[in-house]
Amino acid sequence: MTNARGTRLLAVTGTATALLLAVSVFGIFLVAPEDADQGIIQRIFYFHVAIALTSFIAFLVAAIYGIVYLRTRKPEYDRIGVASVGLGLFFSILVLITGSIWAKASWGTWWVWEDPRLATFVIVLLLYGAYFLLRSSADGERQARYSAIFAIAAFASVPLSFYSVRVAQSFVHPVVFTPSGANMPSTMLVWFVVAQVAMLGLFWTLLQMELVQRRTDAALKRLKAQLEVQ
Repeated sequence: MTNARGTRLLAVTGTATALLLAVSVFGIFLVAPEDADQGIIQRIFYFHVAIALTSFIAFLVAAIYGIVYLRTRKPEYDRIGVASVGLGLFFSILVLITGSIWAKASWGTWWVWEDPRLATFVIVLLLYGAYFLLRSSADGERQARYSAIFAIAAFASVPLSFYSVRVAQSFVHPVVFTPSGANMPSTMLVWFVVAQVAMLGLFWTLLQMELVQRRTDAALKRLKAQLEVQ
């Protein structure tokens, strides 16, 4: 994809995402019903869960493009992979922040290590943090190859985190989705879906921004190399 085309796509997705975010904030705070037990702090749930799922999707994208890179060895796929991991870490940090705020207000504690969902999520965060340490230890084709392999292997921790709360019967972390469906009334589910789509749009927009910047940097490096040769 050329930078001109990428910039046009960024303008479209950015505008759509901004509208979706505005609609979701309006609906969550002014339309969605308030939880009788937790009050207004429960509204952070819409953002917290949507951000968590988006972080997992970012890591999935990195794993997919890691496979694609190993098959094709095209630098563009490496750029998508590393940008996705970076955004996955960004959303993961937001998950920890919003989750801690919600936990403190609802249960009187910022963190409970005994909760398996929290512990496994930290493992995911540390694993993907190590991705950039590994990436900095090599360069060129080896850097991209090692990064792709690591992104594929590290993704095994994501389903572990997702299903841990269901297996261990967590007492702190609620189960939002059960085998029988969403564990919430339809009036809440509608705005959760809107928030989730908005977060996915935000991920896609930030990914396009990162890729435009990385393509520009790559083009400048190529131009510099050509000038040095001349």
